[in-house]
Amino acid sequence: MTEPARPPRPPRPPRSRAEARLVQRPSPAVIARRRLVVGGGAVLGLGALGYGVSELVGGDAATSAAPSPRATGSSATGSATPTASPAASPSPSPSTPTAAAVVEAPRLTARLEDYLDERRGTLGLQLVDLDRNQVFRFRAEPGLCYSTIKVLILTTVLRLGQEDGKQLSERQRGLAERMITRSDNAATETLLAQVGRPEVERVAGLVGMKETEIDTGWWGHWRTVPGDLDTMVSAVLSSDAVLDGARRATARFMMADVVDEQRWGVFAPEGDDVYVAGKNGWGPMPDGYHLNTTGWVVGEGREYVLGVLSTSPRGFRYGRETISSVARLCHDALGEELA
Repeated sequence: MTEPARPPRPPRPPRSRAEARLVQRPSPAVIARRRLVVGGGAVLGLGALGYGVSELVGGDAATSAAPSPRATGSSATGSATPTASPAASPSPSPSTPTAAAVVEAPRLTARLEDYLDERRGTLGLQLVDLDRNQVFRFRAEPGLCYSTIKVLILTTVLRLGQEDGKQLSERQRGLAERMITRSDNAATETLLAQVGRPEVERVAGLVGMKETEIDTGWWGHWRTVPGDLDTMVSAVLSSDAVLDGARRATARFMMADVVDEQRWGVFAPEGDDVYVAGKNGWGPMPDGYHLNTTGWVVGEGREYVLGVLSTSPRGFRYGRETISSVARLCHDALGEELA
């Protein structure tokens, strides 16, 4: 198969030998995915992604015009005005969510109950239909964050840069790409140490994650609810309240470029006409594997945000099958009105 022409991108400083060993030529599928999700053209200033990595089933073990003052409370919403956007009119791009009506969705509820009655484990979700401005919740109980929380850590890194009027450094960009596209825990630890937990907690307040518990323990075991995952995705992808357009495009590009081995859950309905920017999380616990997924999906006449928390007493692969099947059920249900 002939590889499609690669979009032009600006020159970047030479990589170190260590960094160069990590970077591989992106596959045609990855290149096509980038074009479709961020608009089919060059995405300036984002750099090259496309790291090769094996599946991590053992455990989840932008330019500003001037600095803006660092916010000190959860009410701060100021953002610097970008002088350049990393994407020119990206399409598709997420809709800006507004206050949505909570609906019962009896048909979808029945389909989920019928499917989950035959499966082991637990699962809860929140689905936001952005086209019809409706919210559906199903057994949306709290659970462990695992790597879904990396989206909030990325948001914190981008927000602090915005407040200080600074772009991501080359090192920060590389760490963020690894954290989101490969779910690299070491990169996550480095970025979290740079920004600090108090700043992550503050940005969670700006985002509106009211039921997410950020404590002194390991970030993967912070607790959240499906609704906060949806709020997190909406804020990082479509809300001016936390990040400006350039930084949101940076986040969306990374979340759309997750490696193939980790494209399950919210990525399950993805195809030629369905595009996803998301993040999964997973890890073992005494009650079985915990598998989470969250993201924005657009295509086939649908646009929505989905957040799912689940457990699987039969291991990772069984849980991955469950959460991916549920994501497909939600996608199919949006072919008609939920209510």
